[in-house]
Amino acid sequence: MAKISVVIPTFNEKENIVKLLIRLNEILPSLSFIVVDDNSPDGTEESLKKLNLKNLELIIRKNEKGLGSAIKTGLSRALELESEYIVTMDADFSHDPSYLPSMLEMAKTGYGLVIGSRYVKGGGIENWPLKRRIISKGANFLFRTAMRSYVHDNTSNYRVYSMNAAKEALNCNSADGYEFQICAVFRILKSGIKIGEYPIIFRDREIGKSKLSNVEIFRWFKFLLSLLVSS
Repeated sequence: MAKISVVIPTFNEKENIVKLLIRLNEILPSLSFIVVDDNSPDGTEESLKKLNLKNLELIIRKNEKGLGSAIKTGLSRALELESEYIVTMDADFSHDPSYLPSMLEMAKTGYGLVIGSRYVKGGGIENWPLKRRIISKGANFLFRTAMRSYVHDNTSNYRVYSMNAAKEALNCNSADGYEFQICAVFRILKSGIKIGEYPIIFRDREIGKSKLSNVEIFRWFKFLLSLLVSS
């Protein structure tokens, strides 16, 4: 049986992460979990320790911040554990765990990266305000056009990486925020690794607040420009 690790970055996700891990464990008991927490002040660490899951490794980062940086920490650890497939997903239930078995099956058919996609047939978004929809659609359009990407959803964090794809993603040395998603796709496309998309319905979080700020959006566009100049 292939070793599969699920990497979940957290910051103030106490109300979500425990329920998510329990649900994932019910669906696929063979999974291993790597939660990378950026020293959440809301008690996330304590809640996870009380859960006492044997297949959970908790990494608490005291001095580092950022979604991309946390994902890279998790990917690196998963590779150290010789995970054949590495899943990344958000902690807030916007990524429905019920899609994961099918995404893993798709990965086993020869895709180095499988993306849970909102923008292919059968995919979609629920409960997002118009502003977020415009930003997301616009960002994907710009990346697809600039990088000539055949991928429709380049910014989704619901992903299944093969070992080789994860190694390529770790070459995104300077992408420590939300820009990591497009950097990883860029690197993987450039390497010739095959990318597939599995349709998902993305549901906006019910508990907690989004971490996407105007500063993160600016950094994302600045990073895209740097990719365009260097490619």
